[in-house]
Order: sequence, then C-alpha cells, then structure tokens
Amino acid sequence: MKKYISSLVFALGILIGSSAFSEMPPPPNYSQSPGWLERAAISGDAASQYLLAQKLEAGLGGDPDIVAAAKWYAKAAVQGNAAAQFRLGELYYAGKGLSKDLAQAAKWFERAKDKGSVAAAYNLGLMYERGLGVEKNFAKASALYQWAANAGIAPAQVNLAFLYMQGKGVLKDNGRALMWLEIARRSGIAVPTAILDSLKAKMSPGEVESAIQMALNRKTQIKKSN
Repeated sequence: MKKYISSLVFALGILIGSSAFSEMPPPPNYSQSPGWLERAAISGDAASQYLLAQKLEAGLGGDPDIVAAAKWYAKAAVQGNAAAQFRLGELYYAGKGLSKDLAQAAKWFERAKDKGSVAAAYNLGLMYERGLGVEKNFAKASALYQWAANAGIAPAQVNLAFLYMQGKGVLKDNGRALMWLEIARRSGIAVPTAILDSLKAKMSPGEVESAIQMALNRKTQIKKSN
C-alpha cells in the first residue's frame, strides 16, 4: 500500500495484491502437474484459468510471464471468477502485462465488488474520489469507503475520515472524522499526531471524548462482524 503523509493530503492509495480479498488457494502440487491444469484451463474451467494465471505470474515451473498470466486472468474474469476480476483490475491499474487502462481497472474492480470484494470496493472508492478512470464522484466514493471501512479495511477508514473532515460526499462531521481516524490508528495505520491534534483542536473536550468512545464501540462491532 502506498502511504502519503502531508497535512490533509495524508491518505492511502490503491490496495495492490491485498490479502483483504480472499483468493482461491492453489492445490499443494499444482506447480508440479502442468498437464491437467493447462487442459482444464483450455477447456474453459474458470478456476483452472485463474490458477494457471497465478502459476504463470509467479513463474512456477519456469520464468514469470505476466503477459500470459494477464490473458488467463481475463478469461477467468469474463466467466465471473471474482478473484480473477480483482487481479485483472490491479493489472490494468498498474499497467502490468497489458496496457495501463484506468477505465478497465474500474470496470473489473466494480465486478469484483459486486461479488463481495471489500478490497475492490475500497479501490473503486479511491478511483471515484480522485477521478481515476471514472468521473469524480465524492458521494459514490464515500459510500464505497463506508462499506470497506465497516469491513475493517483501514485505508478506507482513513480516506472516509478525510471526506468527513472536508464535507465531500458526506456532511462535514469532525466527530465522525476523528472516530474513523482513531479506528484506523488502532488498526495499525500511522496517523500523524499533527493531524489528530489539529482535528481535536476544532472540537470540545466532550466531543473528543464522544468520538473516541464511538471509535472503541465501532471497532468492537467491526471485529465481531469480520
């Protein structure tokens, strides 16, 4: 994950290779049994296509081949394999194995999100916030961040907090901004002290105390639901 720390510009970037999205694990011996995997992939089995793409990308059994991997991810993604859709979105976003195309990245993150990927929802939220491959839309960004934040994605919690601080896509609310920053901080994100202090300075002691208590309660809820 990329991290940017600079006053209100402090925010977290796209999730690349995120473990937050559960991918299908390869069988223990799949790198030693190329025959059946290639045959199954060629026959049109989406799961095998995804596994073959993983194998090619990792270079198991030979040199890494990201171009070939991208082609197999695409075949599996078209058939609705959610893990492949997410990875294809990453490859389009980074321009790895195929030409960089932010519109295509957004498209595949959208499809993975529709299959339940909260990491894809976060990535798509960031793209809507910054107008990357889609028309800038703070309301959509905040809704996507909200979903991912409630699912425990700490970068979404940070970026949602900044939308609340600035009143973009949501009503300006310093209390909720502090709540989400505190949740992210307690999840391991290094939120700069200067930002927290600046936010607290705009609030009464009672408001600060209330926001911190909300953070503790919400973090407990998030932990229980994930």
